[in-house]
Amino acid sequence: MADTDSESKKTVTAAELMTSPVLTVSDRATVAEAASMMLLNRIGSVIVLDENDHYAGILTERMMLPEEAMVPFMRGRVFRLLGHEIGEFENIEETMDEVRSVKVGDAMSTTSTLVEKDAHISDVVEAMVAKDAHHVCVVEDRKPIGIISRHDLLRLFFDREHPSTVSDALPAR
Repeated sequence: MADTDSESKKTVTAAELMTSPVLTVSDRATVAEAASMMLLNRIGSVIVLDENDHYAGILTERMMLPEEAMVPFMRGRVFRLLGHEIGEFENIEETMDEVRSVKVGDAMSTTSTLVEKDAHISDVVEAMVAKDAHHVCVVEDRKPIGIISRHDLLRLFFDREHPSTVSDALPAR
């Protein structure tokens, strides 16, 4: 009986859940070019490629928003945008103009999570939780083949609730 129960459980891999093809940008592109690509495609991140088209990092919309940082050995806080201090928020436009030309390779995160296409969904979720990541890049031989976002994980709930309508209800990928 236990074998039958385990056989009936669905096993989901990263390849089944990922969005593919993944949108990529060169590490030599500017932040403005990456932001434009993200806006035009209505996505929250782009995968950054090195000169060999291998995974180099990720740039997310969250990284392009001001963040609060503590100043070491002081009780004060500063606001930063891609590592540039904003100071007061009335200076945000000037700071944004400064960072538009920053190279993606200088702004990207290299600590994001990578998984192979045959990784089990539990490994994907564990990696997202461990790194507080919103996106996981799916790779094959260090080349990005897809991306999984937290939004994609929501589909697991929908799939289980409405198995016969999933292909009709979800946008084509």
